[in-house]
Amino acid sequence: MKKVLLVLALTLMAFTAKAQFYVGGSVQFIGMGGGGAVFGLAPEAGYNFAHNMGAGASLGLMFGGGEGNTGAALSIDPYFRYYFAEWGPARFFADGHFNFTAALNQGGGSTWGVGVRPGVAFQLDDRFSMVSHLARIGYYGGGFLAGVNSSLASLLSFSLAPTVGLYYAF
Repeated sequence: MKKVLLVLALTLMAFTAKAQFYVGGSVQFIGMGGGGAVFGLAPEAGYNFAHNMGAGASLGLMFGGGEGNTGAALSIDPYFRYYFAEWGPARFFADGHFNFTAALNQGGGSTWGVGVRPGVAFQLDDRFSMVSHLARIGYYGGGFLAGVNSSLASLLSFSLAPTVGLYYAF
């Protein structure tokens, strides 16, 4: 039994030897809603458990609107990341994710989605990288690539707008 536990411990240590935790966040211009702009901030944490795979989650806060139609929403977005190509300092990836968004204003609802977020990460040095998600492709707010209507909750749950973020790995 001791040998089995020792082998399992050594296997776990070898598996996590190249592991890397990262923290960071991104900003996003989501679009126009109710005569004003809608923005998003999303702090994020994750774990690269192999050279080409990782997992993490972001917690987003979206806010904006205008002319008496302001609002805010909170989202949770866990994901699995797969890096599929490298070109110099750029690494291309796709995040398979689940998104849940809840409006924080009175009478606000919630929405969910599942899909893929393609993106690119640029390694700035050994610890810092800049990451951009290019789009969200999948089932969001009741339909596949659903159009955005005027309600803030729907606007915040789906976006083709890119995000830009800075990440620190340790």
